[in-house]
Amino acid sequence: MNEEIINAGGINGREDGKVDTTSEEFKILQQVIIAESKKRTPAQRKRIELVSLRLQMETYLKKSNPKEILTLGYFLKKMVEVLGIKHKQLAQYIDYQESNLSAVLNDNRKINTDLALKFGEIFNMNPALYLHIQSKNEVLKMQQENKEAYRKYRLEDLLEMAGS
Repeated sequence: MNEEIINAGGINGREDGKVDTTSEEFKILQQVIIAESKKRTPAQRKRIELVSLRLQMETYLKKSNPKEILTLGYFLKKMVEVLGIKHKQLAQYIDYQESNLSAVLNDNRKINTDLALKFGEIFNMNPALYLHIQSKNEVLKMQQENKEAYRKYRLEDLLEMAGS
């Protein structure tokens, strides 16, 4: 059974957009990647995991209609897990009350601009990314909960009222 990954860009050199994961070349490349990754320090591994989380956040933000809402707390908890730091330590470091940080991580409190700036500096991310995810999720939630209520608002009605 040939297992293939579709790669629309065709960057594998075959120009057909398919990668044969059972090929000898793929297996050799996989072994090289694994060997190189084992050489990384724990700090390097953590940085790579954080970059991966940033990319996941950016990808999530680009999805116009995600199948599942991923909360900002979900992403922040993952980042804290990667660091291997206790919530209390992080709260002290960023000069934030532990209970407030816990509420943000558990999606019981919104992130504010100050906290977004601090996380942006720590994790080397655009602080607006945190705020955008939070806003996106608020819009998605409102749309899901009140879908019909917002459908009554139409440009055509306003144009008619304006006599256009």
